[in-house]
Amino acid sequence: MVLDPMTKMNISLLAIFFMFVCNFLMLFARKLQNKLFSFLLKTVAAILLVATFVMIIIVLFA
Repeated sequence: MVLDPMTKMNISLLAIFFMFVCNFLMLFARKLQNKLFSFLLKTVAAILLVATFVMIIIVLFA
């Protein structure tokens, strides 16, 4: 699969945005008292981090 440079840049920017969202979700989840909601936020952050990793792999090897 060959991607043009503009598409690679857009995927990279989206991956950077997802990393920031993961960071803020983790910070917010640590301050919560509700353990279930905290667990759900941490799970969403972990899923976003895996999606970010996949995006980076796509950009590097496409």
